[in-house]
Amino acid sequence: MNFVLITPGEPTSLFPKVLTIKDPDKTLAHPVNGQLYLLTIYITNPETKVLGASVLGCWIWGDCVVNPRSIWYEKFSSDKAERAVGTKAMQKSQSLALTAAKKVIATYFPEIDLSKVSDKSVRVSLENTGGPSGGLIFTLGLIDLLTPKDILAGRKIAGTGTISADGKIGAIGGVTEKILGAKKAGASVIFVSTENCLDLPDTVEGIKVVAVETIGDALEYLLEAPNTANKSQKAFNSAGIQGCDNVGA
Repeated sequence: MNFVLITPGEPTSLFPKVLTIKDPDKTLAHPVNGQLYLLTIYITNPETKVLGASVLGCWIWGDCVVNPRSIWYEKFSSDKAERAVGTKAMQKSQSLALTAAKKVIATYFPEIDLSKVSDKSVRVSLENTGGPSGGLIFTLGLIDLLTPKDILAGRKIAGTGTISADGKIGAIGGVTEKILGAKKAGASVIFVSTENCLDLPDTVEGIKVVAVETIGDALEYLLEAPNTANKSQKAFNSAGIQGCDNVGA
């Protein structure tokens, strides 16, 4: 059986360089008070031959995860083909992120005029990263940039999950490794999809894990959390996780 090795990737801060709004008239974008982190995993390429010594080292040292190649790649997939698929998926997620962000802003901040905001208004400067898992965090970033509300309130927030046009958050792979990446970034909270609940570890220390179904859920958490008098949020369970009835990794 062929294998792939998975390790946590380097967290990438969205502001001020990765995610920006093209705003020559200085009327669309607003200052950001805090930071959002895009999370990735490193996974060996489909053409890479993973030797037994590497697999054994993973199991002994516990610094990476070993999966069957078939979980991540089609049988005859190539490095070039996977890069193309990953790039296309990320581009699509960025477009969906804007659609979802505009719908959420229209709901929560109806006074904001987004008629001049289009895909051409958004600039993402990111290399060597692909896939759809940045959808959640790109959407939050766009909401923060396009609204005057201090959504982050000085916090460091990470997130991972796909996004749909109507704002639903979907599952991604490597969620445990991405939690490690979020902790490395110094984030206080990581948002994940409720569809990943059974993939989460039994306990999480050093960071709050908040599972959400929609981008609206994530926004409401951020808007409510700074107000310590607000009791409407669900409590974190003994595993340090909110939003999951069960965890299963």
